[in-house]
Amino acid sequence: MTFNLLLKCVNKGLYGIFNITELMYLYLTNNNDNHMSSTTFHMVCLLFFLLSGSIIVNSIDFYSSFLYRENRDNNNNFYYYHLAKAKTVGSKNFTVMIPQGSANPELDVTKLEPRQWYLPRQITINVNDTVMWTNNDSEAHTVTSGIGSGIESLMNNKKGTSNGIFDSGSFKPGQSWTHIFTNPGTFSYFCTIHPWMEGLVAVKREIENIPNYPVDASGKQISKLPIYTFTPDGKTEVGLSWEPKVLLTGKEISFFVIFFDSANNKPNLLPFDFILIQNGKQLERIPSISQVGMNLQNFVFANSGPIIIRIENIGGVKSSFAQFNTTVYDNPNISSSSANKLASQYESANNQANNPFKVSPLTLVYIAYAVIFGIPAAVAAVYFLYRKGII
Repeated sequence: MTFNLLLKCVNKGLYGIFNITELMYLYLTNNNDNHMSSTTFHMVCLLFFLLSGSIIVNSIDFYSSFLYRENRDNNNNFYYYHLAKAKTVGSKNFTVMIPQGSANPELDVTKLEPRQWYLPRQITINVNDTVMWTNNDSEAHTVTSGIGSGIESLMNNKKGTSNGIFDSGSFKPGQSWTHIFTNPGTFSYFCTIHPWMEGLVAVKREIENIPNYPVDASGKQISKLPIYTFTPDGKTEVGLSWEPKVLLTGKEISFFVIFFDSANNKPNLLPFDFILIQNGKQLERIPSISQVGMNLQNFVFANSGPIIIRIENIGGVKSSFAQFNTTVYDNPNISSSSANKLASQYESANNQANNPFKVSPLTLVYIAYAVIFGIPAAVAAVYFLYRKGII
């Protein structure tokens, strides 16, 4: 496998009298088709043997392409390149130009709107896409995430407010700066030197190949819901279905649990625990009871990925359980932060952990049976004592 790295060598010459800029391609070859371990390459100038240097390559994967950022060491008068981040195969590159005259805050009276300080001012990309800002102006600029202060800053001298997500630092005319957007969302930015210069990058979530049918944890289609299985002792058949059929983050899901006993009857007031597990973590454990052999549970998922649904302690028996699995997909209509927020709001609204009157479903079953059989027994006892003349 051969990996190509583009370097720009700048010869400032003797006392800066002449400048020579050369582009050089470096071909890194390795026997491993997919990976190169950390390696150091030494260089020397064949004309002037005192001129030497080294290239240190960190471990890299060849199925990814790499972007670099130009930096300059003003003290030693040389350029170097920073290998910024791996770029996912299939992502796209976009360019935003800082046009000549952007440092001049005049208005474009022909369009009655602020000039395009960044061209284009607003750009829409996908997650893992790359944006490169090129400074074609005659002054230095920055690309700093946050909110600028608008054209009014000329009168009130207000500065923009950075949010720390990304910051190019000052880069001079003819230089460029590159950033890979790995998260969805809307990212406003501005120039800290000229705070009226404002732009925006809208990053869309990568669209998964979301099926229109129910699937198991491996993504295989489930032909029919409900799914049925027996407890290990074979005494209870448990069925599970859900609505909607495709589970998405940030969207409320309804799980329907069905029970049949060995006589194929639907048992009433059957206690059990409803459990949700994702990525090895228990998300929810809800003690519940069936009503005429059925039960409904709702949940909102914050994250995508395979999940396990376990029905445990059926009938109060620890060894009696049933297990199912399916997959939750990223909701293409909302951001991951919105999905997390919706899940948190749902959890807060339905959390009964602080309820001082909370009792277990099994206790409720015992209370129900006590009421069903206790009241008639108490009435019969009173009637018997009355007939005997005791009361």
